[in-house]
Amino acid sequence: MSTRISPTLNMKDDGGKKTVCCSGCGTALCSADQHWKDNVPMKQTKVAGLTGWSDSVHPDLVLREFSCPSCGQLLDSETSLPQDPYLYDIVHV
Repeated sequence: MSTRISPTLNMKDDGGKKTVCCSGCGTALCSADQHWKDNVPMKQTKVAGLTGWSDSVHPDLVLREFSCPSCGQLLDSETSLPQDPYLYDIVHV
């Protein structure tokens, strides 16, 4: 059984073993008791150089893009300073 937990992620329950999966291709990213962002590729880009962003943003601000390791679908993005920890969403299913 699979339950959607975000527009890009599903929680698969296989007989009590829960895994977080990409909703695009179904690839298992991690077990439900782990943070999925720690288990997928992350691309980090300075925001100041991106089209459409104001020149007044902090020069160190970055855009983090988290993608499925199998199909490449963008799973989530966030802006932060490089030294900041990832923003973890907590899902109760």
